[in-house]
Formats: sequence, structure tokens, C-alpha cells
Amino acid sequence: MKITFLGTAAADQIPSPYCNCPRCDYARKHRGKDMRKRCSYLLNDNLLVDMSPDLLAACSMHGVHLMDVKHALVTHSHADHFDATNLVVRKLGFPEHEKPPQLDFIAPPSVMTLLNARGVRDTAMGVRRIPVLPYDQVELPTYQIKAIKATHYPTVGDAVNYMIDDGTSKVLIASDTAVYKEEVWPHLEGMELDQLVIECTVGTNIGFKDGQTRHLSIDGVQTMVEKMREIGAITDKTAICGTHFTHKHCPSHEELSKVLADIGAECAYDGLILEF
Repeated sequence: MKITFLGTAAADQIPSPYCNCPRCDYARKHRGKDMRKRCSYLLNDNLLVDMSPDLLAACSMHGVHLMDVKHALVTHSHADHFDATNLVVRKLGFPEHEKPPQLDFIAPPSVMTLLNARGVRDTAMGVRRIPVLPYDQVELPTYQIKAIKATHYPTVGDAVNYMIDDGTSKVLIASDTAVYKEEVWPHLEGMELDQLVIECTVGTNIGFKDGQTRHLSIDGVQTMVEKMREIGAITDKTAICGTHFTHKHCPSHEELSKVLADIGAECAYDGLILEF
């Protein structure tokens, strides 16, 4: 499997245009891996996970096109994870030559409601909707998908993470979420993932307890990793990569790489490609 990280920031990106904190100023000065757009992930060049407001710009910056994308999975309805414009521009007269293929659009009901609000017919966008709830499974021609219940803003209640199997490799995109509830672990038991991509929004600010009810800090990541090892969801062969960072709680890429390395994880950056 191949994963291209088209963004690795939380909702306010890094640097935030509305912030002059030391973290944001450092990113403006040093640029490179400290410049982070909002999260989207491209798998095998034909499956997207999340469609952020930065998706179009990210594709241009990283030399990526989406003409081969046949499947899109959206985790939840927050604006940094789903911007319906990404669907509207696919087919409405914008492509000059070849049209992109029909898109299987897999998402919870709250995301489907947002898409309804755009008022564009699914046929015009070339979309086939597949609504999911936590623990639903979806079989696609080259993928098996399982939605995992996320611990994220329970007032909406349908936020999910996705476990994706392409027949040769398995990955869990564990974002957005805090530490999983007990009901989740049996669904991951014995999975022996090849790759874990896991959020670390609260970063090194382990004292920010309220944030850890809906996101992970570095100690939350460690808790998740230890539990996954205990139940066989990951093994010594599983690669781990942190993502979804915010300027409020996360240090520079170099510093964060060292923090994550201490628990056996890589620090993602925009444009990173993983192959496994």
C-alpha cells in the first residue's frame, strides 16, 4: 500500500494566519516540514481519506492528481475534514478532457447532510453515496473497509475512523479521536495492522485534559499503542506514524519527531509518502 499525506495539520493549520505565537512564527521562518495544511490522505492513488479545504492546493503543491480516485472516505462532519467543494468541482464542466470516474462516497450521516446542503445532484458530481455508521463494513472491488467508532464530539455521535485492507496490507487511520472506548477494542483484536496512522493533536500539552476528551496527546497516543499491542491489533512489525498537529500544542517538526520517536513512531509531514 502507498499513502501520500496531503496535509498533517488540525483545523487551524500551521502556521495559522490568525496567530503570531512562537510556533507559527517559527514555521513562517523555517518553512519546509513545519508548514502544514489540513489533513487528507491519498491511498494507492485511487482512494481518499478526508477531503479538507486544502485538498486542491495540496494536490498542486505535491504534484498529485485525483483523476484515478474511485473511492472517498470521510471521517466526520468538521469543516477541516470535509469541504463539499472538492466533490462539486469534479465533474461540473471543469475537466477539459477525460472525466474522472464515478466516486464511491463513504461517510457518516452528518457528512451526507452537509453534502445535501450544497444542492447539487449526485449524478452531476458523479457520486454514489454509501452511508456508514460505526462498525459498518463496506466491500469495494479492491478494498475492504471497516468504520471504527471514534471518541470525538459525542454530541454529533457518528464520527468514525477507518480500517482499510487492500488485500496485501492493512492500515488504521485513527483520526480524529481521543482514546477509544472499551467497546471498540474487540473490533481491533488480532488485526495485526501493517500501518497505524494516528492523530496527536494535543501534542506535548499533556496537562490539557479537556482537549484529551476528543483528541490525543503524546501520552494518549502511547496509551492507544500499548492497548493495541496488548490485543494484537499491532505487532512489532507495525509501522506507526503521527499526524493531525496543531500549533497550540505541538512543537516544531524536528522536536516533535524526537518526541514521537521515543514511543516508536514517525512524525508525518505534508508530502510524505509511505509504502508498505
